[in-house]
Amino acid sequence: MKKTLLYTALFFAGSQFINAQSVSETVSIGANYSNETWYSLENGEQGTASASAWDLSFDLSGFGTSIRINSGNGVMLYAYPNGDITDWTTVDTTGITSWDAQYNDETTWFNGAFDKNVNPNDPFDVGWGTYDMNTHVISGDSIFIIKLMDDSYRKLRIDDMSNGAFNFTFAMLDGTDETQASVTKADYQDKLFGYYSIQNESAVDHEPVAVENWDLFFGKYTGFIPTPYNLTGIIAGPNTEVVQIDGVTDVANYNDWGAETFTTDISTIGADWKEFDMGTYEYNVVNDRVYFVKTQVGDVWKVIPTGFGGSSDGNFEFTKEKISALSLDENGLEKAEVLVYPNPASDKVSVLLNNMEAKVISVQILNMQGQIVFEKNLVGKSNFDVKNIPVHAFGSGVYQVKVDNGTHRFNQKLMIK
Repeated sequence: MKKTLLYTALFFAGSQFINAQSVSETVSIGANYSNETWYSLENGEQGTASASAWDLSFDLSGFGTSIRINSGNGVMLYAYPNGDITDWTTVDTTGITSWDAQYNDETTWFNGAFDKNVNPNDPFDVGWGTYDMNTHVISGDSIFIIKLMDDSYRKLRIDDMSNGAFNFTFAMLDGTDETQASVTKADYQDKLFGYYSIQNESAVDHEPVAVENWDLFFGKYTGFIPTPYNLTGIIAGPNTEVVQIDGVTDVANYNDWGAETFTTDISTIGADWKEFDMGTYEYNVVNDRVYFVKTQVGDVWKVIPTGFGGSSDGNFEFTKEKISALSLDENGLEKAEVLVYPNPASDKVSVLLNNMEAKVISVQILNMQGQIVFEKNLVGKSNFDVKNIPVHAFGSGVYQVKVDNGTHRFNQKLMIK
């Protein structure tokens, strides 16, 4: 990574004076995009790992059930359309080329390819299995066909998620080389996902840094423009927010971010800030666009992409400038936290708020169709606080809890039985 100091300016941002420095950065994922890189705006590059080291990734959050595929690097997934998990021994892949492939959502980390096979009539269906409210186990109910990076195929089923572990089975299409495997959440504490390589038949500790220590991910992913297409770009972390502003005449001096609405769409920076020129065989970068990135500690950075080397070196070039230091950590307070408990719940849930500041807090509960079933503004405290919400009138199923105080936003999955 190389850094060049461009200029220094003193200006007022938010409630603090910032001695702002615009810094030029280069982050490389290698020739042919062979690596993936995790990056902190405050501390620079945090680590790099081989992009081809994994096929599956598993959500490590408390009751997280999402399972992603390494689609940006060639892995593809198909839900077996001709039966259920009991047909494991008789899987027939005739006509697979006409089956609809399933992809990770490009807007969130927590809606993977395996999550798309949902039965809309079953509120406990998570895509690859069904939740049992009595045992608190999610049992697999689907068969998948997965195409690996070497173009070979396997049949695969998620057997269950129980006791904090994803248990799954895969085999050759003819049933040979059947292998049972698992990824245990506790083995990868503080990471975003646990990973598994089917080709190597091994779990992979892939992320080189705890999730709280990176803001941006550089690598390949599948986007939709509008059809699925493998892209190389910049993805925001799960606790990072971004706003994109176009049509800016003077990008170097533009800092008017205060009235903008930040989004949790992880591909807001994405890949469309660059375009390949067939005449020069080089990438051109949009020159009137500015991104403002709010990190998980509340700081706001201005990020401007300035160059892209393509597959020859995998270099991302950009400038960054810290324009607002609003983090609770820098003001001597602990990091903001939210916990929803109990989970699963039946009568009421308690929303535990820690260091969410003494301001209005919006709490929403949404069903799996995205409909708001509960919404209320609460007044928070600057230290520990508990808000109780009755849920006995809600239908059984999987819900999402969103908490937002304007500075910090949290999303958690909630199971109601």
